[in-house]
Amino acid sequence: MPKYDPRVLVPGPGCQDVFDALVAHHASTSVIQDFWWRNNQWGGRTWLASYAGDGASREFRGLVEGLKTCKTLVGQTPEGKLNSRIAVSKAPGNLGDEAVAFDLSMDGPKGTVLTDHHIWVRVGALTVEFSDRGAQRTPGFPLDVVAGKQLDRLRQGPRG
Repeated sequence: MPKYDPRVLVPGPGCQDVFDALVAHHASTSVIQDFWWRNNQWGGRTWLASYAGDGASREFRGLVEGLKTCKTLVGQTPEGKLNSRIAVSKAPGNLGDEAVAFDLSMDGPKGTVLTDHHIWVRVGALTVEFSDRGAQRTPGFPLDVVAGKQLDRLRQGPRG
């Protein structure tokens, strides 16, 4: 995962909490899994994070509260300029202990709008974020299906 050290500062009411949740800033550890389609097209991502104590619950509450007031994420990350508009959407039902969904939209090449659809779920001391990356139409990446399958695996615990 990218290391945001020093911490990336994001201005605006609630925006730091939203960004910190997106990059698992307060997590004890985290891992990213990217999904690629044919022709090297980035289709989606899951970001699993583990938190000490009630850290996952606190991170979820911070994200939900931040999404109420933060309308844009603007800043400079190690990957480049961040300039995304936020729109909260309806999370698929029955995912984990708590779930929230939102879209991040940014201006793309030649007047297009690139939209990343996000589902952020807490299961106990873990969080997992599911996103399709840069979708230009209704998501072709089955976020709710991937989320459901991955969360079932988390609930089952370690195997072997």
